[in-house]
Amino acid sequence: MIFATVGTDQHDFSRLVKELDRLAATMKEMVIVQLGYTKYEPRSMEWFRFRDYAAIEELYRKADLVITHAGAGSIISCLRHGKKPLVVPRLRMFGEHLNDHQAGLARHLELKGVVAAVYDIGNLSAAIKSAGRARTVQQGSTRLASFLKDYLSGLADREQSSEAASTISHSAHTT
Repeated sequence: MIFATVGTDQHDFSRLVKELDRLAATMKEMVIVQLGYTKYEPRSMEWFRFRDYAAIEELYRKADLVITHAGAGSIISCLRHGKKPLVVPRLRMFGEHLNDHQAGLARHLELKGVVAAVYDIGNLSAAIKSAGRARTVQQGSTRLASFLKDYLSGLADREQSSEAASTISHSAHTT
């Protein structure tokens, strides 16, 4: 079974879902996709918008291949389950996100060998075929998942601290 997830970001990600739907029409393998806020509704695969955490984790566990946006949380879930995800970053030029940070994360993790990335949606079919049996990652990936989670949490903490300092500084200048 192939599980695809676009995460919970409010931006549309029809580019991925449409291409996967087109490919699923000719696949023998069952494809299940989590659509989130994507407007396009597939015809050739099972889909849902949102499910609870336990249900999503079960899909990660059962999947032979996970195709995901390049959201850190989705990548971490894949790694935690020993899966090497096929990552399709959301891109700003298609209105799929505010910036291209997902492409940067995908490139970095691809260089580390923990994800396979698709930047041109026309290459999705070939990427699925080449994923073949290389769908699992090395044992150390759970450590990488923990590292990523801690690292990203640290970035969020620093960002919040910076915003708080800016607010304090701004209010000190306005009083």
